[in-house]
Amino acid sequence: MKCKFCRNDVPDGAKICPTCGSVVEPENMSAAENQGEGNPNAEGTASSAQGDFGYQYGAPDQGMNGQNNYNQQGYNQQGYNQQGYNQQGYGQPGKPVNGTPYMIFSILATLLCCLPLGIAGIVYASRINSLQRSGDYAGAQAAAKKARLFTIISAVIGLVGSIIYGVFVFKAASEEVPSTVISDDFAEEDLDDQPDADEGKKPAAKPAEASDELGANWDSYTVQINDTVLTLPCTVEDLEATGLKLDTEDTPEEYVVNPGEYTLAYFESGDDELMVHLVNMTDGTQTAKECLVGGISVDEYMIDDGGFSVVFPGGITIGTGKADVVEAYGATEEVYEGDSLHMYTWYAEDSYFKNCEIDFDAETELVQGMNLTCYE
Repeated sequence: MKCKFCRNDVPDGAKICPTCGSVVEPENMSAAENQGEGNPNAEGTASSAQGDFGYQYGAPDQGMNGQNNYNQQGYNQQGYNQQGYNQQGYGQPGKPVNGTPYMIFSILATLLCCLPLGIAGIVYASRINSLQRSGDYAGAQAAAKKARLFTIISAVIGLVGSIIYGVFVFKAASEEVPSTVISDDFAEEDLDDQPDADEGKKPAAKPAEASDELGANWDSYTVQINDTVLTLPCTVEDLEATGLKLDTEDTPEEYVVNPGEYTLAYFESGDDELMVHLVNMTDGTQTAKECLVGGISVDEYMIDDGGFSVVFPGGITIGTGKADVVEAYGATEEVYEGDSLHMYTWYAEDSYFKNCEIDFDAETELVQGMNLTCYE
């Protein structure tokens, strides 16, 4: 049987529609009333219908066994009327609530604003649709209100927190970069009183002019350090007489060199340094201080502070052009030309340990490294 108001199914024997709360009127009663209209035997038919059901719905004096328990007043007294069903939550449905927007805004509040309150909003937003499916529209509306409340509070807390954080960051940045105020009374002559930025820095040594004692060709094995000319091999004392000292942190004085071997060591002056070959050409062991200086190497990075100057035979120094080097030392077949470096090497005919290597920058073709070796 279907309700004539909402057209939903009504269980057999039910007097009230569980969906809309309307009073259910039996189908055969309606037929009996229809037969009573215009039918000469309406009274008998009505009586027959009345006899079938045992009561006539709505008749003021109609009863069963003298009791008026089934009339409309009786239904009202027992709480089965339409109003009673509505009070129990089974009446006509209220205004539906769409739970999707509440869920979306609750999730955004959780991710961007306040996590705990946003989660509470998600919980209540998830109950909206389930409560409506069960017919509890009042509960769905209450859940929607709570979801909206928690979402708004979460958004407000997130906004206030963002403002406080922004103010804190701006204040911290302002304190790290203090502004500089220059007075209008600042006179130009005051600049003369300011300390020089380079004051206290060691002045760069001027490049020494080639000495007459310096050889013209590389195989003279002469090297000029500042104003002193050394001939390789020389002693450590000769090298230190130029003002350079052995870097004992790299090579201790007691460092032992075996016979016929050599070790690399550094001699320094200030922040500049030379790399030398300390060779032992004896039959016994020698300490680093006892060895001979058999080779000297220098590049543009070792003497970039100008602590001392180094001049090779023929007046070749760091920054000399390739053409001038070839003119002074002659052509050589030992040439390596890479993308960034060109290496020219000259060897003596009588020994492999007598040679000179000059490195040029590939782009500028200027000397950027020099090495002169003579172990014997």
